[in-house]
Amino acid sequence: MQCRLSSLALLALLLPVGAAQAAPTVVLQPHRAIYSLKLDMTRGQRSVIAIDGQMEYRWATACDGSSFEQNYQVAMVYASGDTLTRKTRYAGWESADGHELTYNLSSSTNGKDNEDIRGTAQLDGAGQGDAVFKTPADLEQGIPAGSLFPTMHMERLIGAMQAGRPIFTAGFFDGSSTDGPQYVSVAIGRAKSGEPSADPLLRGPSHTVSMAFFTLGTAKDKDENVELPGYELRQRLFENGIADQIVIDYGDFAMAAKLDKIEPIEAPHCD
Repeated sequence: MQCRLSSLALLALLLPVGAAQAAPTVVLQPHRAIYSLKLDMTRGQRSVIAIDGQMEYRWATACDGSSFEQNYQVAMVYASGDTLTRKTRYAGWESADGHELTYNLSSSTNGKDNEDIRGTAQLDGAGQGDAVFKTPADLEQGIPAGSLFPTMHMERLIGAMQAGRPIFTAGFFDGSSTDGPQYVSVAIGRAKSGEPSADPLLRGPSHTVSMAFFTLGTAKDKDENVELPGYELRQRLFENGIADQIVIDYGDFAMAAKLDKIEPIEAPHCD
């Protein structure tokens, strides 16, 4: 499962030295996954006390790149007794070379539409570029050097996992918000072997990854003078790009996403 990221600096993947060595091969599995959403934990007396929802995620190859879609509906009950129901749909397409992105997000809260984000973005060979939004109108954002779009970011992260690197940081842009570019710092756990009795798509090696997301220019903690992440994501990520055991921590509460169903998506026949 993939979120918005971007960075000031990119730690490039290093190829092993030696003629007999080669970079790890990353093969992402096209798939459709359905997750149930529940409250994992809460902090503070005014926070969320219950969550009930579902999320569907799709990632598929296309003849000219890849497509991805995330749909979720969640009801959150607050300590005050208020209930907030939110529906969100995000869809995107990324070119095979990772240089072009088309994105579209719509959302509603308690049945009232409140977001409509659409646009395109381009990156050059250095990962620097621009995003031009159709909605909101007349909005343009610069994307700093070293940034990646969703599919390329996943490929680079999994490459770092396969190479045994404990840390991966990279820029990311997916157009799912008008807040601007972000960056992410990822701590990668050691590889664990899959279980033979698991679903065929979940039998390969996996890693526990902890990801902290930061928006460029956000406020710092006034006591520590350090930049605070907007949210954190913990998950078990398989080397084929499928994630389960997901926890999204927003600070005052955390939401758990439990994988209920996983199925492959057939690759298209391309000339």
